[in-house]
Amino acid sequence: MNLSALSLAAALALAALPAAATPPQAATLLIDCERPALPDQQAVARLTGIDNLGQAYAVRARLMAEAGRACQRAGTQQVRIVSAPPATDARRLAAAR
Repeated sequence: MNLSALSLAAALALAALPAAATPPQAATLLIDCERPALPDQQAVARLTGIDNLGQAYAVRARLMAEAGRACQRAGTQQVRIVSAPPATDARRLAAAR
């Protein structure tokens, strides 16, 4: 087998794997409490790493509900939604060593 056949086989093997969610990007959503507006579904998908826009729609609704509750607190003018970095799995780290 030559190099191009190996790379094609590797590409086909990767394509056969189930699609994994895109890792979240370092982004934030800013909600103005005076005029709350729905963020773009693509922005929610980028923030959370969700590839399915239907799921991003549901997550956006939950995030807006949380932001609405946060806006009810006295003195709150804006709510910033940030994604938390993924927790490291101790077993995965031990296996890598």
